[in-house]
This record gives sequence, structure tokens and C-alpha cells, in this order.
Amino acid sequence: MKKLLSLMLATIMTVSAFIMPTVVTAKESKKTPNSYVATNDVYCFGKGMVYTKTGRLIYEKKSGKKIVLEKYNWNYDAVYSYYVRGNTVYYLIYKEDRSGNPKNKSSFKIKSVNLSGKNKTTICSTNASAFLLGGYGSSIIYEETNKKYVNKIKKINNNKTTTLLTVKGKSSFEMFNGRIYYNNKAYNLKNGKIAKFVAKEIYVTKNYMYYMNKNNNLKSLDKKGTRRIVAKNVHKYYGANNGKIVIYSKLNNNNEEVFYKRTGTDKEYMLCSWSDMEKAIKTPSPLPEKYNYTIYDALFHKGKVYFEFRITGDNLQYEKISRVSNKGGTPEMVLDPNNSYGVYMKLYGDRLEYGEYMLSDIVVDD
Repeated sequence: MKKLLSLMLATIMTVSAFIMPTVVTAKESKKTPNSYVATNDVYCFGKGMVYTKTGRLIYEKKSGKKIVLEKYNWNYDAVYSYYVRGNTVYYLIYKEDRSGNPKNKSSFKIKSVNLSGKNKTTICSTNASAFLLGGYGSSIIYEETNKKYVNKIKKINNNKTTTLLTVKGKSSFEMFNGRIYYNNKAYNLKNGKIAKFVAKEIYVTKNYMYYMNKNNNLKSLDKKGTRRIVAKNVHKYYGANNGKIVIYSKLNNNNEEVFYKRTGTDKEYMLCSWSDMEKAIKTPSPLPEKYNYTIYDALFHKGKVYFEFRITGDNLQYEKISRVSNKGGTPEMVLDPNNSYGVYMKLYGDRLEYGEYMLSDIVVDD
């Protein structure tokens, strides 16, 4: 009996030795703060969405009711980035000094406001160029750059500001899932450690980070740390929604750009080529012999992929919006103005809005 008890005790101690680390790990994982990626696009969350429009920072509830959180003169000032934590919106606003006094300077301010539009607070102010990267738990993470391109990544917590990183030279910083990515490095906000992360270009969405590696493969990284190859031999990345839908392009044998759509690692669909897009353009007709085009954005909406692009050549400039089926086909122009000031498109949840700048015409595609 004593031998049996001893054997049982030894077995229990052995099992406990394996169980205990698992319990500690679970507790530690709960302590990891949530990450919030700031954006200058539409910030969607459980209660609705926050966005900027014609000099307003707006919170739109799921019911459609809109609350103006901040007003600014959009000819001079701008709200650059924002995110939502709980019932609070954190945002960075640029205020241009128009006093004419050379001693006065324009400023960047990080502010917070309740979703009700009340309790507006200025958290910090700087005369250096600044950009709000996001939040890490209750901490605010932002980038500050002086005229000599000395970049400082700073953290604000409990009204105390700490410099986390100082990087010299022109650099791009992206924040995703508790890490700041820059110059082929990743800074861990939890422990301050820096690891190697080689990427040519990085693009961050709410749920995924996409990046191009040295072999021109487009890869994705999710919040669990899982990396996947989305597509190989990619020419350009154009956009992704908060799910797994990605729009990108490759070059064919004629060095012509061809556009593709893929959802996660599912089937890759060829949408159309640039020559297909060219045929759909109505103005000017024909296009100048020598011209350039630039695609600014690609959005996925209700089975269609929308492209916003500009054509320049022979002292002409045209901005347009086209669309094509998400499984490929013949593109069509949905906004083809002649000598417009510019065009825009934006996705507000399930609502796509596009139109021309400086004109009252706005089209809402439901």
C-alpha cells in the first residue's frame, strides 16, 4: 500500500510539473495589453465607426446616428490619425498657425474625446511633426520627427511621456500587435526587445499585417503570429479589407501590370490587365501616346473591386474610378470626369461613397 501511495504521489508530482507552466503561460497571456492600430481611414469597431469628413471627426453609430467629435478648418488643419479604446477616441490633430507672428508655430496635438462628444482633453502638444501610431493597452504610442529627420517613438502613460526609440534618417514606422516595425527591425512594446524582421514594404490593417519580402513575395502576419505567403512574384500591393481579401498586381511577359484578388490562401483570381482598364476609359479618347498612370487605392465592395487612379501626359491630368468583378472580367468606368479637380472613394462599413473633389456631386453606391 505504501509503495502504491508513493507511486501515486510521484505520478501526481510529475503531472503537476507539466501542468504548472501551462497555467502560468495562460495567466501571462491575459496580461498582454490589447493593441490598437490608428488610421486616417475609416476606423470600424463594435459600436460603429469613426472617420473624418469635410472638417469633421465623426462617430457614426450602427443605427446611422452621427455625432461630431471635433471640428476643424480643413483648408488649413487636419485630423491625421485616430483609434478607439472602450468609449474613448484618441486622435492627432494638426493646427496651422495663421497669426502672422513668426514666434508662433503650428502644432500637432494628441487629444481624446468620449464617443458622446464630451470630455475633450488635450493629452500632449508638440511643434515637431507627429503621427499617432496607435495604442498599447492604456498607453498611447506616437512618432515625432524633427527637421533633421531624427525620429522618436514615444509612449504616453498616466500623463508621463517616455521615449522608446530614437532613429536617425528617413524611416517608416508601422505598429501591429504589440510591435513597431521599422528598418528591418521589430520593437516589442511588452519587453523593449528588438528583433530582426526583414521586409521591403509593410502594410497594416486592423487584423493583418502584409509585407513584401526580398523575393517579392507578398506575405501576411496575423495576431497569432502565423505567417503565410499570399502570392509570389508580386509587383505592387494595393489594398486589403479587415478580413483576408487582398488586391495586388503582377507583371506579365510584356511587362504589363495585371491585377489580382485573393482571399487568404484560397484561389487567386486575375481581375484584368492595365490594357483592359485603358479600353474602358472614355475621356480623353484616345489617350496620349506617352502617359503615366498611378493607382492610389483599391477597395473591395459587394463582389466588385474598385480602383482609383490618375493619368498624366501632354499637360493633361485625369482622375478616375473603375470597377471589375471580383472574379475577373471586363472593367467599367464608374466615375470618368473630364479635367476634374480630383476624385475620391471611401468605404464606410457596408457603404461605398465616391465623387469628385470641389463638386457637389456625390454618389453613394449601396
